[in-house]
Amino acid sequence: MADHLGSNILGQPHIIPQVTAALQNGELALTDPARPRGTFLFLGPTGVGKTELTLTFTRHLIGEDHLIRLDMSEYQTQEALGILLGRSESEEGLFAKRYQATGGIGTLLLDEIEKAHPRVLDILLQILDAARVTMANGATLDLSQFYVVCTSNIASHAILDARCSVRSTLVRFVEGQAQAQLRPEVFARFDTVCVFDKLAFDEVVPIAELLLKRELALHQKQHAVTITYADAVPRYLASEGFHSRLGARPMRRVIEAKVREIMRVALLCETTAEGVLDVERVEGEHGVGKLVLRAP
Repeated sequence: MADHLGSNILGQPHIIPQVTAALQNGELALTDPARPRGTFLFLGPTGVGKTELTLTFTRHLIGEDHLIRLDMSEYQTQEALGILLGRSESEEGLFAKRYQATGGIGTLLLDEIEKAHPRVLDILLQILDAARVTMANGATLDLSQFYVVCTSNIASHAILDARCSVRSTLVRFVEGQAQAQLRPEVFARFDTVCVFDKLAFDEVVPIAELLLKRELALHQKQHAVTITYADAVPRYLASEGFHSRLGARPMRRVIEAKVREIMRVALLCETTAEGVLDVERVEGEHGVGKLVLRAP
């Protein structure tokens, strides 16, 4: 478990042991059967791996089709709760429909939990405490076979602007901010609270290489082509996609766009989309480079 998570979530060495231990407890039935198998609060800036870690362990343990993902920015009003829980005895509600698709086992991911309406936090408290949620039609859903993950950007500015070299001091501050904003009784119900670090450029380069390998594997599967890459490519892609405040998130779009452009041109021109990706320097105002496909 630790090796799998560590090879897919880079730049967060403090997080992997915490999450691994909690997941192993859940899988080995070492947790309270009346509560979810594991409850996590992931705190940190955008683009540092909070959602990706959730997707990774869900795919590995259960399968991605067992993930219920809800963006809490869509549930900021009392009226929006009707969509989630149903508005009447005759209406099933979005959550019940997604729950049924999982077969009663999976992961519940609530993104940006700090944006949720207070009533949503009441429902979350019920889930964390008793692994149950009651719908408008009276039906009660059992989440005792679920992992529950909430992500939040609370105090992310402190992480991004941190000058303190003592990580424990920063972690205590971020956790204190989360406890204040989410209500102490909600914060206390999480088994595992993880504060993610910001990503420096050198930490993003191996992430760029990982995303590049995934993109090339996709095209190899779909088009039966073999494309390798030169040593300079991951760093070039990292420099094109890295954002100091958005982390690795924009990099995925950059890698997809650049690789797919090369594939598109090759396929439209009916040439062999195989070879070695390399960086070709372009003379000009900024001396930037571009991604090219060279013959094998």
